[in-house]
Amino acid sequence: DVYKRQTSHNTILAAYSAIPATVTQAYIIELTADYTGTEETYPLIFGLKEGTSAANSITIRPAAGVTTVTNSGSSTAGLFALDDADFLIFDGRAGGVGSTYNWIIENLASTGTNSHTFWLLNGATNNSLRYLHIKNNTQSTSGPRAIFFGVSTANVSGNSNNLISKNKIEGGRSGIALSGTAANPNTDNIIEYNEIFGWGFAGIWTLAASGNLIIDANHIYMTQGYAVTNPAGLNLGSGLTSITITRNKIHTILSSSATGITPRGITVTAAANAVYNIYNNFVSLTSTLTGAITSYYGVSVSGTSAHTFNFHYNSINIGGTHTGGTANAVVSSGFVKTASSVDLTLNMKNNIMINTRTGGATGVFHTGYFINNILGTINADYNVGHASGDPNSFHAGWGTTIYNDLAQYKTAAMPNEQNTIFKTVEFVSPTDLHLTGSSIGDADLTGTPIAEVLIDIDGQQRSTTHPYRGADEAETEIPVELTSFAASVIDRDVTLTWSTATEKNNNGFEIQRSNDNINFATISFVKGAGTTLEASTYSFTDNNLNAGKYQYRLKQIDYDGSFTYYNLSEEVQVGTPVDFSISQNYPNPFNPSTKVDFSLPIESNVTVELFDILGSKVATLISGSFVSGFHSFEISTQKYGLSSGNYIYRMSARDSQGNEVFNQLRKMTLLK
Repeated sequence: DVYKRQTSHNTILAAYSAIPATVTQAYIIELTADYTGTEETYPLIFGLKEGTSAANSITIRPAAGVTTVTNSGSSTAGLFALDDADFLIFDGRAGGVGSTYNWIIENLASTGTNSHTFWLLNGATNNSLRYLHIKNNTQSTSGPRAIFFGVSTANVSGNSNNLISKNKIEGGRSGIALSGTAANPNTDNIIEYNEIFGWGFAGIWTLAASGNLIIDANHIYMTQGYAVTNPAGLNLGSGLTSITITRNKIHTILSSSATGITPRGITVTAAANAVYNIYNNFVSLTSTLTGAITSYYGVSVSGTSAHTFNFHYNSINIGGTHTGGTANAVVSSGFVKTASSVDLTLNMKNNIMINTRTGGATGVFHTGYFINNILGTINADYNVGHASGDPNSFHAGWGTTIYNDLAQYKTAAMPNEQNTIFKTVEFVSPTDLHLTGSSIGDADLTGTPIAEVLIDIDGQQRSTTHPYRGADEAETEIPVELTSFAASVIDRDVTLTWSTATEKNNNGFEIQRSNDNINFATISFVKGAGTTLEASTYSFTDNNLNAGKYQYRLKQIDYDGSFTYYNLSEEVQVGTPVDFSISQNYPNPFNPSTKVDFSLPIESNVTVELFDILGSKVATLISGSFVSGFHSFEISTQKYGLSSGNYIYRMSARDSQGNEVFNQLRKMTLLK
């Protein structure tokens, strides 16, 4: 039929039945302004139409100009059931344009195992639900979901290749759940850009036989707690083959139970040989509950099956006040791995995990994150862990031990975690985990590039050389970070040395000198390293200077011409000094050696001694007669057998008559 024909019907199902059993073209069912839904008999069961395809789809939507359409009824067999239906499109926008939710579909039933709102079963494939407000009232009843991908008893296609996009999904014991069979699994479904809220047990629950599932850019949260001890934003159970979880915002996980509560942002019971890709998510659990909580984790992975867990670029924030828990147990944490297979692989990089939660039973612990079971292959590095606010807060754990000392943690985790840091970060809010304040441009948050993760939670391109850690690639790029800048004088020569931790598009450094601290002249240029995540060290010697006082600065210049100045903190004096002085050692902190300069306006007997922080003498560094001028000496950890810690060095000088003419103390730090 080359002509468009329009027919009128009292119900959606009558219009659907009017479409031929075998279709050869696309159809649109529009809900007009006078449609009320009161003549519908639920459940509405949409069966198979032969010949449907991407070109020959069936779309059901409000007509243009219709403000609100409501389908509400009570059904314990699902409200809308897609029974082996293919290429059905339910579009909640009037006329199929814009972004307004004009169609509300609500199951009023509050009990019944199968009281779903949408039920896909028996081979429903290539269907699309979009811009719908889908409601369900079964938060307190085990079994029903707002959207349920059920079993396909005889159709090998399973309920597959369906798209759930840009909907408001409210209520249900679970917002969305998937449960296929091993013979006919539900595969290649996409759940994206939905607001999933007001549910009782889980925002999304994968029960069984769900493969190649994508969960992307959803906003998942609870609005109140129900009598559920183990609520979770995402509950990933058995039967998965692979799942990709990206750019989701998960927060406010609640329970009204009295004891034994175990909230999770994402909880994983690892399925055999499954691959989990979890990137660029915000997970925020900061609620103070009235019941006693056993454990309160942002993300947890458990189980005994072999699997691969790729966990990169996530931002996790844990807060609130804790009640309950068991002594000597970690009761709150951003991430916990207890999965115990020797054949598992954990790849975990560039995550930020902050925990400010306090309280709990006597002797409980709060951690930034905790790799509790170290069985399997673990590749973990460039993470940020920080826990604060409670006497029993610890930044991270490895094996059975938790740590606040970064050096000790790195030793325990070696060869993992050698670029991980313990540092708090600034988030916009407890639930908005975009970086702000001093965390913007903080070179400490430089991560390592990961080839398969090229964007952040907002779809912004990540730096391919030095991305931010966490889910947010802040718009301000991480700059060249100068970690030290010092000068030393030998006779009439001044040697400048400086180091960077990271560099971004660094063309190089102009060396500038002044003798009035106002007018600076460029005296040389040192080429930079371009872009690098590795530490770099530079030096330049300014030779044969006349006696006098000088100031130096570096002008760091990017390839695009932008620049930043770094000033030498101390004035440099060349020639016969007019005062006694001893410089701060450089570098400081140091390992394995450091250098100290001192100046004498007259010939003097000089002694420099080294003391530990308690005042006990460790060594005499120099002792003897020195002519007037500028002098230097080196302190070697090997020579003096020094261990990590803080030290004090003291210089005293006496003139030719033995009178003390100078005495000064300075502090230095040795890091090993």
